[in-house]
Amino acid sequence: MTLSMAWVRRVGVAHELVFASDSRLTGGRRWDACPKILTLPRSDALIAFAGDTLDAYPLMIQFRNWVELDSRARDRERDITEIKKRMRRMFADMHTHISDLPRGVDKAPPFDCELLFGGWSWLRSEFCIWRFAWNADDTSYNFSGMRSQLLKGQRWPIMFAGTPDAVEDARTRLADRLEIKNGPRAHILNMEPFEILRDVIRAETYSDVGGPPQLAKVYRNGRSQPFAVRWATPAAELSVLGRPLFHRERIAVPIVDPDAVEFRTEKTLAKRARRALVGVDKGVSAT
Repeated sequence: MTLSMAWVRRVGVAHELVFASDSRLTGGRRWDACPKILTLPRSDALIAFAGDTLDAYPLMIQFRNWVELDSRARDRERDITEIKKRMRRMFADMHTHISDLPRGVDKAPPFDCELLFGGWSWLRSEFCIWRFAWNADDTSYNFSGMRSQLLKGQRWPIMFAGTPDAVEDARTRLADRLEIKNGPRAHILNMEPFEILRDVIRAETYSDVGGPPQLAKVYRNGRSQPFAVRWATPAAELSVLGRPLFHRERIAVPIVDPDAVEFRTEKTLAKRARRALVGVDKGVSAT
């Protein structure tokens, strides 16, 4: 499966929605360059997945196609709270079109995947996140939701999807880190979940969690933004939504260092590197 997460980041009075995931697909092989976070034409929302790509990719792409083709959805006339209702209806309908099943199988099994969908709701004036998963009791694709303002029983403004053991590991690590770092303000999230994702990937405990971390945000002005992640691979130093960039490839996205968790443009980072080299040449510490 994978390890994906979406949370409301709070820095002072500023709030933003953050999506993060690993980049590994498995199934007789490991493929560490695969997108698991998808931007949408309406720009105020993101969608991510965990689970079987045979199920997840058609659902995600058809949903994206609908947003692009429906002018009210594309132009944000429809709020994301309305969009997620259409998503549920669409997924249920797509399941009815599965046919030509193996001998002895009477009906198609449930979708073996989870989806995280979230963005800025202009109707509620807050960020919302939903986790879509198959509900065996209702025999339907159902969703659980989370809002910027914590509901009863919610500890943090975050939702996970992925390999159950990896998700539980991430929850435990996050609780420990927040308790140590924030104490009584442990319910406030900054970039700690991204740091946890980084650590779980590097630990290599789970065979289906790996590759460069992926990161994207949604802001309150209704704009989404993917980020390049500084993550060394045999082929590249930077990756965007799982794909390692070519040598000298230039893209207009900010860069994040998962160890420093700073958000900077490529131009700014290049200036810092040049200054550091000048300092070393002069015998001055670069740190």
